[in-house]
Amino acid sequence: MLVTSNGRTVGTLLSAGFYKIPRFQRPYSWDRANVEEFWTDVVDSQGDYFIGSMVVYGSGGTFGLVDGQQRLTTITLLLAAVRNSFLALNSEKEAKGIQTMIERVDAQGNTRFVLQAETSHPFLQSHVQSVPGEARREASTTPEERAIEQAFNVLSGKIRSALSAIEANPAESLESKPKAKIAQLIALRDKVLSLVVVLVEVDNEDDATMIFQTLNSRGKDLEVSDLVKSHLLSLLKATNVDLDQARDRWNSILESFAESSADLSMNRFLLHSWLSRHDYVGEKELFKAIKSYVRANNAQNFLDTLSDEAKLYRTAQEPNSGDWKKPQLPVKYALGALMLFRMRQPLPMVLSLLRAYESGAIKLAILIKAMRGIECYHFIATAVTNQPSSGGVSRMYSASARSLLNARTPDGRIRVINELLGKLRDRLPSYAEFEASFLELRSSRMFASQVPLVRYALIRLYIEQHGGEDAPPVDFSQMTIEHLAPQSFRKSGVRAGDVARIGNLTLVSQQLNEELGDKSFAAKRPILARAGVEPEIVAEGKWTAREIEARGKRLAKLAFDNVWTF
Repeated sequence: MLVTSNGRTVGTLLSAGFYKIPRFQRPYSWDRANVEEFWTDVVDSQGDYFIGSMVVYGSGGTFGLVDGQQRLTTITLLLAAVRNSFLALNSEKEAKGIQTMIERVDAQGNTRFVLQAETSHPFLQSHVQSVPGEARREASTTPEERAIEQAFNVLSGKIRSALSAIEANPAESLESKPKAKIAQLIALRDKVLSLVVVLVEVDNEDDATMIFQTLNSRGKDLEVSDLVKSHLLSLLKATNVDLDQARDRWNSILESFAESSADLSMNRFLLHSWLSRHDYVGEKELFKAIKSYVRANNAQNFLDTLSDEAKLYRTAQEPNSGDWKKPQLPVKYALGALMLFRMRQPLPMVLSLLRAYESGAIKLAILIKAMRGIECYHFIATAVTNQPSSGGVSRMYSASARSLLNARTPDGRIRVINELLGKLRDRLPSYAEFEASFLELRSSRMFASQVPLVRYALIRLYIEQHGGEDAPPVDFSQMTIEHLAPQSFRKSGVRAGDVARIGNLTLVSQQLNEELGDKSFAAKRPILARAGVEPEIVAEGKWTAREIEARGKRLAKLAFDNVWTF
């Protein structure tokens, strides 16, 4: 099977061939939400915006379209709507230019539509693709035709709204408004034509269908990583058909990620690696930035950097895969905590920190300080109080990562880290917010999803209560969560929701847990006293929801003031 895969702009795509949607393909089905999302993506794009893949088969300039027909149909609808708007403004030259992307003469001298859809014929052709007045308009009769009509009306309405804003703008003079409207349409046209797709071309329909099924089995289109790979390999040509080192290097990254127990994504890796070194871009603009940066003279270095960085990226999200010496364990634990919190925002900075430590640019104590600070911030702000995620935090981490990379002296690097930690402190929620959320932490069969976070919190609190950094080592894998008021309402008289609260929980050895069993608090109390648990617990004559809340507040204060401080 001969397969070629290349990035193409929509303008190049529409100028280079004719595309036929076979009858067996599913009909056009985008709803209003799909179309509005597409419109937003186009309007917000800055050029070279990647919109997915297309799979085609055939030769001679006419191709069967097996995957991508929904996008290409919507693009055709949008171009037709722009064309009609040009015509309404008497801009016939621009309208004719767009029409060449919708309908043109082939090599035989025949006028043909660029997109040829059988199931929507003749509605698409007469209602959308033909220049108004050149064909008798057909009424929509099928669900597909109604979907096409709705999408076309939505896009036409979006354009009318944009032009109406110009008309209503008091800053535009009466004479300048027509020109401003035409300029707006030209900008929109250019954005559409500069959209990027990965065009996968194969010899025949069977091969195309197989690739289509493969893509769908993945549940997604070809992605930014596919486009970056295509760009890199186009610059790093194999010198021998049996030895393609660039391709093998790329594939080794994918294989490493696939072997990982963590959820590692090549797309996220490319984004986070980029943000750790370069100016901030969103995921949608990533390919444009990489394509602009990576040229023939630096493509090999870029790939080498990715290969080296992939190891650190895996370690950052799968710390158990690393080979840690005892003094480095605080870094491992902080990385594990961030993964427990499901935090990816800090990864550009984490990459920069690990890179700096590996190269000797910062010492271990500085790395631990930085990682500890990031861990503490996200425990308080994310894991406990669930502060809304902010693009400002992502930009802050990216900026700090770049600053750390570019700092030229040890003092400069320490300054970057201290500034970041200061900014994180400024973003911390108040103690009142923290306490209210901390008291809601629960662990029981009813609250199973919170158990890992609660266990993490109890371990950190246990260490603080037993001497902090000077505490004797404990094998926490042999410790279990004990409910001071038993989970049996008959024995505790405490509701299940309160029994599960963190104020009712403590860590004990498995042996002690078995001895305590499901006894009442009164029966547990002497056993707990012999085991040396918190004196405040043993001092209580009873253990009700009130005592549970009071202890929860004590733990919250300890957590905020002593444990998760940086």
